[in-house]
Amino acid sequence: MIYTKFEQLTKAVAERADKARCVIVAPEDEHTIDAMIRSYREGIIEPILIGNKDVIGEILAERYFDSHDITIIDETDHAAACQTAIDLVNRGQADAIMKGLVHTKVFMHAIMKRENQLKTGQLISMLSIRELPHYHKLIAFTDAGICMYPTLDEKRQIIENAVACLTAMGYDTPKVGVLSSVEVVNPKMKESVEADALKKMNQEGIIKGCIVEGPISYDVAINKEAAEVKGFQSPCAGDVDLLVFPDLCCANCTTKAITQTCRIPVGSLILGTKVPVILSSRASMTETKYMCIALAAAAKDAK
Repeated sequence: MIYTKFEQLTKAVAERADKARCVIVAPEDEHTIDAMIRSYREGIIEPILIGNKDVIGEILAERYFDSHDITIIDETDHAAACQTAIDLVNRGQADAIMKGLVHTKVFMHAIMKRENQLKTGQLISMLSIRELPHYHKLIAFTDAGICMYPTLDEKRQIIENAVACLTAMGYDTPKVGVLSSVEVVNPKMKESVEADALKKMNQEGIIKGCIVEGPISYDVAINKEAAEVKGFQSPCAGDVDLLVFPDLCCANCTTKAITQTCRIPVGSLILGTKVPVILSSRASMTETKYMCIALAAAAKDAK
């Protein structure tokens, strides 16, 4: 399946009979509540809200939303709210966790706490998906938020996390481009050597369920004409579904430049956990939070 627009993905998720149970920690701000209401009304999720019930109730009342339609667990302590959310996951009662108006440090402490057993044994990584104005389909990026300088084996796990997520969303054999500034292996450029090694892992069946190309430059990965001019032949040329960055600095600079220049919202998820985790900023706008919820719902069955 190929999604050319984000609304195609959300429509596909809404049509699923098995709705994702999304537990939202401290949804005590308007943007989180608005994103939740939209997702709920579109049939994307069954929300479970954990936080200050009075504050949540006031925001819902301002939107004429009947709070009796959803589950609200009253918990004013944010650390305790995070723990309650994780307990729901471990009891099989939630399919995704979202951070609301709670500090990232508090939220991630609960997520990463060994006793909570939320990690699967895979590397924790982040996947983001964007609808670019001049690209013919949705495109995913990894890792732009967690892994600073991933090793070769960590890059393998980053790819595996992302491919499992995309497959759960409905993608058929995602095309993966491992980025470098060049399209040939240069022994002096570590990222090109590792990109080639990842491609070989894919060819040898170590990395499954996708087509890996690397090293590949950004222009060749998303522009067929650039690939033709450079004589680069690959099924991934000009048609990638997923781009893998060599390190966090490169990823962060590139994705922020795209987001700010194109003025587009972005949906992101943390992977490598029992369920997708939404780590949207407390300052994120409604559209971004809505996209994150939709992605988490789409990826809830990722293995």
